[in-house]
Amino acid sequence: MKKSISKYVFLLLFVSVFTVSCTSDDRDDIVQETPISGAYNNGLFILNEGGFGSSNASITFLDNDDQVYNSIFSGVNNRDLGDVAQSIGFNEDNAYVVVNNSSTIEIVNRNTFESIATTTSMIVNPRFIEFSDSKGFITNWGDPNDVSDDYVAVLNLTTNQVETKIPVAEGPEKLVIHNGKLYVAHQGGYGYGNSVTVIDVETQAVVTSIEVADVPSGIIVANGSLYVLCSGKAPFTNDETVAKLFKINTATDTVEASLTFPSEIHPSFLELDNNNLYYTIAGDVYVVSIIDFQLPTTPIFQTSNNGLESLYGFKVNNGSIYIADAKDYDSNGEVFIYDSTGILQQQFSVEIIPNSFYINN
Repeated sequence: MKKSISKYVFLLLFVSVFTVSCTSDDRDDIVQETPISGAYNNGLFILNEGGFGSSNASITFLDNDDQVYNSIFSGVNNRDLGDVAQSIGFNEDNAYVVVNNSSTIEIVNRNTFESIATTTSMIVNPRFIEFSDSKGFITNWGDPNDVSDDYVAVLNLTTNQVETKIPVAEGPEKLVIHNGKLYVAHQGGYGYGNSVTVIDVETQAVVTSIEVADVPSGIIVANGSLYVLCSGKAPFTNDETVAKLFKINTATDTVEASLTFPSEIHPSFLELDNNNLYYTIAGDVYVVSIIDFQLPTTPIFQTSNNGLESLYGFKVNNGSIYIADAKDYDSNGEVFIYDSTGILQQQFSVEIIPNSFYINN
């Protein structure tokens, strides 16, 4: 799989996923609850990507009564989700689960989790999905041995089939849609990207490319501006570069301002909540006001005291901060939920390699 070596502070080039055994023999015991059916409309989905090559990706659900249900996709549909679940996108009543190494999009009803369709045609190493009207836009890395075949697939949401492909630069990752334009961050795939492609949603044509710093790992629209967090190249590359946070004018698609992190500091993730941008450095959580737009000197809190081992997923919503711990990338992971001041509210086990959170309400 063409897995990015720059993802989330690079996480040891994901080496641990490739070198450890991917069997379930050494997994910590967790209680398997009977998955509920037809009651997923209020709660939190945790996507567990699973071990590479093991086809043990899964989805956990936390309901509003704090009950945890594991393996809900397989529990409802009586089949496995696939190999390396990358992300989920919501559009109306449907959830679109992007399964990277299986090169599939699993489409389910977001409230019952019953399968609607599985899309495989013209999908190769998919990463993330966003929606506009009757279309879904999916970033694809293509063949990992070909740096020129990366693209954005255009999914017809009525037929659940890909209609066309939009060629883009190598390593397209996260994407956002704003004012009729699709912004695609190029983290770089096996290499190191430093650009954001701008695509006209209606014509599906590339309009321009915005140069940013190395490894753009987070992209957010807030108050009409585009914010791009670039992690920079890590020390192990022998070509370490500085990290930056960009503010981009979406009317002109030009850089309006940027903040440079100290050398040897490589932030990850980018989340928006109440006019604040949140990111992480190792196990610490930081916040930048989009009003002042200045880098903080200290984190709002640290997670090391709570036993977090490997921060692999991060989300902020309505003052709650969600952190996924991948542990050793072979055992079951763990989820930590904090309030906005860093006080731990909940902590519970999930399944292998939790990587992201999705609130359904």
